Amino acid sequence: MHRTRCRPTTLGKLGPVAVSASDRVSRPRQVANDDSFKNRSLGVGGSRPRFAFGQTMDLATVLLLHKSSFIVGAICFFYVRWRSKEPGLDFLAIGYGLLGFASTLAGAGEQGALPYEVWTFGSFSIGVTGYALMTMGLLRLSGRQSKPADWLLPAIALSLSATVGGMHWHADNQIRAALFNGDTAAFLGFCCFVILKDFFPERLPARWGLLASLAAAMGFSALVVVKMIAPHYGPIEARYAFFMLIICHFAIALFVIVLVQERAEAQLKRLANTDVLTGIPNRQHFLASIPNQLRTGDAFVMIDIDHFKGVNDRYGHEAGDVVLVGVAQAIAAAAGSGCMIGRLGGEEFGLFLRDQTEATGLAMAEQIRRAVKALGFAAGKETITPSVSAGVALWRGDCNAQKLRDRADQALHLAKRGGRDRVELYADLPGLDKRPFSVIPAADTRHSSSGQHPRVEQRAA
Repeated sequence: MHRTRCRPTTLGKLGPVAVSASDRVSRPRQVANDDSFKNRSLGVGGSRPRFAFGQTMDLATVLLLHKSSFIVGAICFFYVRWRSKEPGLDFLAIGYGLLGFASTLAGAGEQGALPYEVWTFGSFSIGVTGYALMTMGLLRLSGRQSKPADWLLPAIALSLSATVGGMHWHADNQIRAALFNGDTAAFLGFCCFVILKDFFPERLPARWGLLASLAAAMGFSALVVVKMIAPHYGPIEARYAFFMLIICHFAIALFVIVLVQERAEAQLKRLANTDVLTGIPNRQHFLASIPNQLRTGDAFVMIDIDHFKGVNDRYGHEAGDVVLVGVAQAIAAAAGSGCMIGRLGGEEFGLFLRDQTEATGLAMAEQIRRAVKALGFAAGKETITPSVSAGVALWRGDCNAQKLRDRADQALHLAKRGGRDRVELYADLPGLDKRPFSVIPAADTRHSSSGQHPRVEQRAA
C-alpha cells in the first residue's frame, strides 16, 4: 500500500485532494512564471483528468468554471430578486457570491499569490458561510416566509469556522476537505427536506428539478467526504465529483429561477380566475369549469342577495362591498369543498353540485340561506342583516349546462316573487311564468339625516 501525501492544491470549494505516490507523474520542476499551473490536473502531477466522452480538462479551466457557476448564479438571483421581490433570493445571491469569492481566493492561493494559511482558512470560512446563506435563502424561497430560527444556519457555519481555525485543521488538506464537504452535504440535505415538505401546499413542477439538483450536489459532496476519509476505498475520485458539483450549481440556479417563474404564472392564473373583491372564482372561470357532459344528479343553484341595491343606496358602496364579501364567504363555507362556486356578477352567485337529489339540492340551498341569514354587519348604530333567495334546478337528461342554469335562474325569480329569503325548485308547471321577473324593493325611510354613510363591519353571529 502506497503512503498517501497531501499537497496544497484546491478543488475550488471541494478542498484539497490527497494524492497517492502511484498517481503522481514525474516531471521537471518548473519556474513560477511558466504555464505549469494551467497544465496541472486536479491534484495529480502532470496528468489531466478525463471526463465524459474522453475529454480532458486542466485545473485552471475547472476552477474558472467553478467560479463562473457561482458568479452567474449570484447575478441571476440579484436580478430576479429586483424584479420579483420573492423572499430568499437576496440570501441566495449573497451565498452564491461568497462561494464565488471563496473559489477565487482558493485559486489565487493555488497560484501562490496568497500565503497558505490565509487562503486555506479564508476559503474554508467564507465557503461554509456561503453555503449557510444559500441554504437560508432556499428555505425562505420555498416556504415564502422568514423565521428568526433561520439565522442559526450562518451561526453554525461561523462556529465551525472558528473551531477549524482554532484547531488549525484548515492546514491539513484532507481534514479541511472532509469538514467542508460534510458541512455542505448537511446543509444541502436539509434543503432537500424542506423543498420536498413544501411541495404539498405548492405543487410546482420546478420543485422536483430543484430537489434533484440539491440531492445530486449533496450526494457528490458526501462522496468526497468518503474519499477524504478512505482514499483507497472511495467510490469516486474527488476531482470527478468536483466537476459534477459545478453542473449541480448551475442546475440549482436554473431551477430556482424556473420556480420563481412558475410561481408568478400560478399567481397570474389565480388572479385571472378569482373575483378580486370576494376571493371566490369569477364568472368566467366558474362557467368554464362546469362539465360539458352532464349526468344524473347534477344540480345548479342560483343565489341572489335580497334588496342589495338598498344597502348600497343607504350605507354606501363600501358597506355593500363588506356585505358582498361576508355573504360570499358564508356561501362558500356552507357549500363546502365538494361544490363549485362562483360570483356571476353584482350580488348574484352560482353553485354547481354533483350527485344530488331534489331533497339534497334543496337542503343545500336552505343551509346556505340560513348561514347568510345569521350574518350581521354593524353600520354605525344599526345592523345590516342580509338575506338571499335561491333557485335550484336538477338535470333531467333533456338539456345542456346553459339550459340548466337558465332553469335555476327561473326558480330564483320564482323565489323572489314569493317574498324573497326563500328557496325554490324548478318544475315544469303549466302556470310557471318563465319570463324574467324583478321586484322593486319598497322605499326605506330610515336614511341617515347627515347624508354620510356609517362605517360597516361584520358582527359575530
